[in-house]
Amino acid sequence: MKHFLYLIILSFSTLQAQQTDWVQIEYTQILGGQITNSKLLFNNNESVYYFGDVTKIDTTSFNMTYIVTDDIGTVIYKNQKEKKLFTRIASEKEVVLITDDFPNLNWTLSNETKTTADFTLTKAFADFRGRKYIAWFSEQLQGNNGPLKMGGLPGTILELETEDGFLNVTFDKIIFNITKPIQLDSIINKYDKILTQQQWVTASKEKIENFTAKLMAKQTRDVTFKITVGESLEKVYEWENKERK
Repeated sequence: MKHFLYLIILSFSTLQAQQTDWVQIEYTQILGGQITNSKLLFNNNESVYYFGDVTKIDTTSFNMTYIVTDDIGTVIYKNQKEKKLFTRIASEKEVVLITDDFPNLNWTLSNETKTTADFTLTKAFADFRGRKYIAWFSEQLQGNNGPLKMGGLPGTILELETEDGFLNVTFDKIIFNITKPIQLDSIINKYDKILTQQQWVTASKEKIENFTAKLMAKQTRDVTFKITVGESLEKVYEWENKERK
């Protein structure tokens, strides 16, 4: 069994007085079978969730993994006051901010609770873009934050998973009263391009289709091949439903 290290610097009785300070929660995230160390930093208004590894080349197995980003990595930024949400993705060529609406999550709270590292967690359920989410949140932590785009509960999410097992996030460590993230200004202000979520999804599909067409054009009639694209966490989008009507 994995042993987690829980670092609690402030007692719960002082949490109410720390509303303007930043909190850092470190998680272990498993997304589509890929394990990463992620972290959520937040105060009353802003949050940043780091979940993409910095530049990494894995040649230890037959199937090579080649992930290219920068020294910040992939980040989801949320601003509660301005209702701003975007995903920052960096490649070799550019940094793109993908803007999105705050998720309209209709959480269903259950009566099921459990205690983890002196936190009382409550279980909640929500559907979002084609997957069913299960969250465990604590009202002992200020705000309504959580991993990825999740939030909107009367407390912060410490555990998150999808019903189909595609995503599993568990917390390892919590640090209170930290300083403002030094990379925050770069995350918000330094980028090459801004796209909406719909524009990003459309462009990604077009790249795959164009790549497939070029490969097929080079093959003889006797050759068959199959291109497999990694599954996305978000499977169904609101605008797709509108287009079908």
